[in-house]
Amino acid sequence: MDIHYFTDANNFLDCTGVLLENDEARYGLILGISKRLLKNPHHYGKVAPWFCVVQEREKILAAAIRTPPHNVILSHFSGYPVAIAASLVESISKRAETIPGVIGDKMIADPFAENWCASHGTIISGRMAERIYRLEKINKITLASGNLRPATMDDKEILTKWIHSFYLDVFHAVNPERTQDEVAPLVSGKEIYLWDDGIPLSMVAKTRPTDKGISIGLVYTPPELRQRGYGTSCVAALCKELLDSGYKFCTLYADLANPISNSIYQKIGFKPVCDSVEIPFR
Repeated sequence: MDIHYFTDANNFLDCTGVLLENDEARYGLILGISKRLLKNPHHYGKVAPWFCVVQEREKILAAAIRTPPHNVILSHFSGYPVAIAASLVESISKRAETIPGVIGDKMIADPFAENWCASHGTIISGRMAERIYRLEKINKITLASGNLRPATMDDKEILTKWIHSFYLDVFHAVNPERTQDEVAPLVSGKEIYLWDDGIPLSMVAKTRPTDKGISIGLVYTPPELRQRGYGTSCVAALCKELLDSGYKFCTLYADLANPISNSIYQKIGFKPVCDSVEIPFR
């Protein structure tokens, strides 16, 4: 089993692109991030990203990328996940003494996390089980009063507050500087939207476009405005706009610990693709 590293997204995608694009919904996280890094290698941080593939007799078994200071992201194509995870831990350990965690298919992310913690004296500090969904056609649903609109810098205060609250709700932690820095690029890139009925009621963003699909994220409605259909309307309206613009499908990650959001996404028309897991270390 051999592991080969790449210093730029272009060479990595030349090697893995066909495999990743064969199932864009499943591998959309690595694929979308890599495509974004083609345009700006430092989009996710000042430290240069790295990419690698695990091969056996020239067959690619798995891929991993990291954009420091963020988690290692794994994709598994074939082969025995436990053995692949062990090889990755041994190899990545030579590049980084510590990492904050791992994201990926639970078949490979779980053994990677266990092996990393056992060999580095760290512990798993949580585990977010997620489901990747794919939407090709929107179901007939009744939208709430209001309309979808792109956010502007006039919305900066509420966007900062809601993004901060989103990270607290989902990850139980937040970096205030990251939240502040995130708003302007999202607005200028026309990536973040609001459901508005005289005042903003819910938020959603589009991110990580691939050749055929695009991902939905930052779905947030304040607690006092929930269960009124604003979040459902916000997501459904953005997905319709994206599908109408030429994308074949939309994807999203949903926390399996939140049955309400999972039921809402399925009501809109999202269908399960596979399960993923995010495992932070301490």
